[in-house]
Amino acid sequence: MIEVMFGESKCAAMKMAKNYRKPDFHITTPGWHGRKPRKEELDEMFEGKAVGGNASEVICIPLMLDIGDINISAESDYRKMILFDNSHLDYLEDAWKRSLGDIKRLKGYADQGESIRIWYSDAPYSMCGFHHVCSILRAYNCKVFAVKLPQYIEKADNELHLYKSWGEVRAGDFYKFTSLEKELSSHEIEAFACIWDALKEENGHLRAIVNGILINVPEDFYDNFIRNEIQDGGFVMSHLIGRLLINYPLGIGDWWYAKRIQRMIENGELMIVQRAEDLYSQVLKKV
Repeated sequence: MIEVMFGESKCAAMKMAKNYRKPDFHITTPGWHGRKPRKEELDEMFEGKAVGGNASEVICIPLMLDIGDINISAESDYRKMILFDNSHLDYLEDAWKRSLGDIKRLKGYADQGESIRIWYSDAPYSMCGFHHVCSILRAYNCKVFAVKLPQYIEKADNELHLYKSWGEVRAGDFYKFTSLEKELSSHEIEAFACIWDALKEENGHLRAIVNGILINVPEDFYDNFIRNEIQDGGFVMSHLIGRLLINYPLGIGDWWYAKRIQRMIENGELMIVQRAEDLYSQVLKKV
């Protein structure tokens, strides 16, 4: 089974999950900050099972397709600039090449008739990734399965474990979600692909989930959330973005919030009190 994930941290967790083994603490001697957990606590922390297969069967597509013009190819330099914000660091170049390679691998696996399993959530970047992958797979005759992250899972002690992202799931716990997988019919794949086609035709530059539906929205869609968190007096941009990520867990990245805050500065809504070499370290205040 080929696993498709929409973020590098999620891919790393899935690669571990494919052949997960509980660490043997009698052999390894990890370091601990503070009190060393008891054996019972360690067993609970690292309990889990493998999803099956191996790490080479994991495809990573971290394209952030909720942001930007999706009429331009997802494999173009335009998407690369969005992802890496004009940076030319070697490791980011390598990450981009891996992304392109994984898209090619996905098409190759689909062409060979391999079964594909897509792990997605209600986060806009993930939902966009799901629809985009369906638009790719519509051209192939392979089995496609989907696992959507639930809002919560009820634990044995009657507590609820809430989830916002697959990045919150431990490698040893992915197997618990395989019971939620659903095989997509060719008609369903085509329907999701057509939704993606319609979004492209509308030529929007931002997508969000509204009442459970993926739609194009204005670029200032999240601006009121930013305004709600702006405090009186001076504040550091990174602190504002941190509050936004905590108080509004909408699956929006810090990069987009930074872009919108910059626009507020350009429009005269905010002003720079203290400049910094690092954009996120600037001190700002309301005008």
